[in-house]
Amino acid sequence: MSGSLTRVLLKIFAYRFYREQSGLLLFLFVTIISYCFFINTAGVYQMEESTFYHLMLMMTFIITPVMMLLVFACWLIYTIKSWQYVAAQLQLENNQFLFYGITSFSKARQFKSWFCVQLMISLPFLGYWLFATVLGFIYHANLIPAITLVYILLLASISAWLYVYLVNRINKTRKSALLIRMSSKLSKPFSSLFMYHLFDRYKLIYLLTKIASLLVMTGILYIFADFKQDLRVPYLIMLSIVTLHSVLIFQEHRFKETSLSFARNLPYNRSRLFFNFSFIYFLLILPECIWCLSKFPLPAALEMLFFGLSTALLFRSILHLMGLRMYRYLLWVFGWFMLSFYIIMFDLPRLAFSASLLISYLLFYRYYYKPETYIKF
Repeated sequence: MSGSLTRVLLKIFAYRFYREQSGLLLFLFVTIISYCFFINTAGVYQMEESTFYHLMLMMTFIITPVMMLLVFACWLIYTIKSWQYVAAQLQLENNQFLFYGITSFSKARQFKSWFCVQLMISLPFLGYWLFATVLGFIYHANLIPAITLVYILLLASISAWLYVYLVNRINKTRKSALLIRMSSKLSKPFSSLFMYHLFDRYKLIYLLTKIASLLVMTGILYIFADFKQDLRVPYLIMLSIVTLHSVLIFQEHRFKETSLSFARNLPYNRSRLFFNFSFIYFLLILPECIWCLSKFPLPAALEMLFFGLSTALLFRSILHLMGLRMYRYLLWVFGWFMLSFYIIMFDLPRLAFSASLLISYLLFYRYYYKPETYIKF
């Protein structure tokens, strides 16, 4: 688990750091190499003598104490710049999922992963140390290379502890949800991340949705109290429940697209991903499912649960065609609600169930890896 954490942090921070700072690093590297190898010495010297003076100049840069202090000062500035970069990246909305994932690891494991990240950022230091070690071995000057290695490890250790501190205090200015605080030390399945995000950011929307669901459930059951045994009643109730949750389904899709867009690169087959989504929606409507089990016979309650999940998956699959255009998405949700309502009222509820499940899977399978495909009308 800690190895996977290290790989994720390397991709998000270390590799991006080099991509964004590549111009400056390349300029410094070329400047130093050009200065050491191509500087012209004063006077006329033979080729062997010129090579000797170039080597002496490099030795001055590498194993002279005064130059070592100057290099250490430059490294400290570089390290502080990396601190600023990582701190800025941690505040980006796209990286807020780290708040839910990294904190489930122990701080010792977090430290190891961040230590590897800082060593990757400090690759120029390690290259300098390796070259200094070779020259020190040749010229019997091993003290300064040893001090250099200790300094590099010290900077990496300080940086790692700083990153651990920053990650564990992300968004501490606002009080986190009780579920987040209680589960901060637990490992979190990838498919469950949205639930933590929901209880952390959208508590009010979730509460209002549940209140509306309760009113709808009791209202429909009261209106059709004499037809409670009719299978159409639980189907209508579940259709209304899932339609009310369509906004939360949209937020789940938006969270995956904006904060976890890299998930499409994970080695999961589409069928597994499809049923992972059904697990999320089961958690979303779990209170309603418990209510339905208390009001209807077990076979009817289970059938309405599967119908609700299939409808939720259909709404989710439609979003692969809509993108993040909520208004158009809600129009399609309303259209499917009306179509399913009439299918159920014509005493064909299982047809609505089968159609929702089949269409949702086909849309998901066809368009999950094509997020740029949108309906034009």
